[in-house]
Amino acid sequence: MALRKKFVPVSAPAKSSTPATPAPAVTTAPVARSETKGSGTIAAVRPVVAAVKQPTHEQIAERAHQLYLKRGFGPGDATSDWLEAERQLKAGR
Repeated sequence: MALRKKFVPVSAPAKSSTPATPAPAVTTAPVARSETKGSGTIAAVRPVVAAVKQPTHEQIAERAHQLYLKRGFGPGDATSDWLEAERQLKAGR
C-alpha cells in the first residue's frame, strides 16, 4: 500500500499596509550604429530607455485640491481635476 501525501493549502501572502509604488514607465527607441564585420557593415539596434516622471498618489491629490481651490470651491468634476493634475505633474509644471 502506497502512502499518499496530504494536500495542505498555502495561504496568500499578507498584504502590505503601504501602497506599492508603480514602476516608472519606459519607452524604447531604436538607436542605429554601424559595425564593420569582414567586408560588410552590420547595422545594430539597441533600445534606449527614457524614464517618464510618475507623480505619486499624494502629489496628484494635492494638485487636484489646488485646482479645486483655484476654481473658488465652485462646482466641477473631481475626476477632471485629478486627470488635469496628473497631466500637469507629468509635464513638470
